[in-house]
Amino acid sequence: MPDAKVLSTRARLLASGAAVFAEKGYEGGSTREICQRADTSINMVHHYFGTKANLLEAIIDQFGVQVLALPMKLLATPPKSRDDFISRIELLFHATLEACLEHRPLLMVVVREQAAPPALGEYIENFTRFLTEGKHRGFVRKGLDTTMITGAIIDRIISQVLHRPSIEGVYGIDMSDPKYLMHWCTSNVDLYVHGMVPATDLEAKDNLT
Repeated sequence: MPDAKVLSTRARLLASGAAVFAEKGYEGGSTREICQRADTSINMVHHYFGTKANLLEAIIDQFGVQVLALPMKLLATPPKSRDDFISRIELLFHATLEACLEHRPLLMVVVREQAAPPALGEYIENFTRFLTEGKHRGFVRKGLDTTMITGAIIDRIISQVLHRPSIEGVYGIDMSDPKYLMHWCTSNVDLYVHGMVPATDLEAKDNLT
């Protein structure tokens, strides 16, 4: 098993690589700068990852482990009741938003490099399956396109995290404030779960489809 020093050096390279690629992109970020930020020699990238491209791949893989692991657990089993369905949607919003905020450089790298981590595809697939199962059990109205709502929710969370500096600068919002995060998640869950129009209007529309 690698000793602590080995783990620490590799972890520093991953963190500094994510920061540099998030700021400058893969083409603009140099191995030399990554090593300088990690306070290690340039040979260490080659030692641990082989190439700069392999380092990027390892950073993208981290996105799945550090950002999506907990949210994925919330989608592992079908909803048992309407309350369970809504509760897990709320938890999913919180867990995904908080993980993306904590690991924002990883998210920025994935978006900037237009990467498609396998874990993200699995997350979307499981989320869609969870919503579809909710539809079958009567927790989601039958006229809803679950693939569209999955994408809309994920895009909403990613957009909030990517634009964090401008949101805080323009609106004076502290996104690290737990009360604000709770309000943001609760409001968005209310929008996606209950919508804006009365339920009777939605039911009438469903009956026409």
